Amino acid sequence: MTATLLLTGCSGASNGSSGGGGKVVLKYWGVAENTDKASKAIIAKFEKLHPNIQVQFTGYPEAQYPTKIDTALAAGSPPDVGDMASRTWMRAGRVLPLDDVAAKDHIDVANWNKGIVGDPSQPNTEPSCSYNGKLYCLGTYTGAVMLLYNADMYKAAHITPPPAWPPITVDQYVKESCQLTRKGVYGTAYGDPVTFLPWEMYASSDGKTVAGHMNSPQTISTMQTLADGIKHKCAPSLSSAFDPWQQGEDFFAEGKLASVIAGLDNLKKYEKAGIHYGFAPVPTQPGQVPYFSIWTDGIGVFKGSAHSAEAKEFVAFVATQGQRIRSEITGDPPLDLKVASDINWAHGIPGRLQGLEILKHARPPVFIPDRWSVYGPAFDAFGYVTSGKKTAQQAYTDAVPAVQDNLNKAWQVWDKAAQK
Repeated sequence: MTATLLLTGCSGASNGSSGGGGKVVLKYWGVAENTDKASKAIIAKFEKLHPNIQVQFTGYPEAQYPTKIDTALAAGSPPDVGDMASRTWMRAGRVLPLDDVAAKDHIDVANWNKGIVGDPSQPNTEPSCSYNGKLYCLGTYTGAVMLLYNADMYKAAHITPPPAWPPITVDQYVKESCQLTRKGVYGTAYGDPVTFLPWEMYASSDGKTVAGHMNSPQTISTMQTLADGIKHKCAPSLSSAFDPWQQGEDFFAEGKLASVIAGLDNLKKYEKAGIHYGFAPVPTQPGQVPYFSIWTDGIGVFKGSAHSAEAKEFVAFVATQGQRIRSEITGDPPLDLKVASDINWAHGIPGRLQGLEILKHARPPVFIPDRWSVYGPAFDAFGYVTSGKKTAQQAYTDAVPAVQDNLNKAWQVWDKAAQK
């Protein structure tokens, strides 16, 4: 994909035509919480260039969205376009492959992150937009979890900031976070470890076995270290009103955190606040392959759409011009690293350059169907450890049978999806 294609409208995604004479209404369903000014601007720009196509967006709460789509699919009346919130839809053949769109509109996914489009060298992984070698969704930005830090606070504490690569260990991370803690400032903040540690610490590489992984000596030691960081008040408690994923970035911008495991977003907020920030990869224990979560606002076309050609045209627009529109409005890094370079997304700012460097090392996670529901008992286990009700050894050993039972059921549901 080139800047010329994006700017001049030489591709099918930008030529302002969709064929036919009447007005086509595309039904686009998505997660309401993910809708923002950029989403609306992308739709408005597309409709301006394609006056014979109207995009009718309907947002549903995140918790309800998958069920809404499942119900519509069962009734044979899915929307034309939708957020790809479930790989089950891909596996069951309920969405159309978009490889033809990528080829037609010169979308070079080689410039996209492997955590999103997949890596053939890694079996049983879960890239967010591809399944079984085919591409099923396209997006506008690259979201990622990283260790965000305040460079000035590290300097004041005479601590060398973590490098952009390789990651420091969890032990070093917690130790330095405690050294950075002072009155009114936590050294760091993080959510439950299951939300940021490598999935190999929780399951086998085929995603089917929990014992020996979630309760391995290394996993147990790591959980105890992270729990101790909270108990020693080097990081805020997860049982308080503070949610690192929701409020961590705000606290960081206000100078109340020296670091936080958070997303590669809201950078304009930090820059406006005059914070000299940096990014490092998520801390990783020795012997583990570094991992951090990565995602995009992937949308796809549902099978059965009466307007599949126009729907694909819209999705292609989202993945081309939409990247630039979103980045201009929100400051999010484009999904295509070539576009990030073309628009000079980093602007020479050290923290942004570090973020781009770290993105090159992303990999998709081990595939675990319905992972967040499956690992509910793991969240409970960490709560027991931080509260002092159980040791890490007790909590995670106790949780293994429940997680394994959830996992077995999730795989059964996943396997049945292919039979529908």
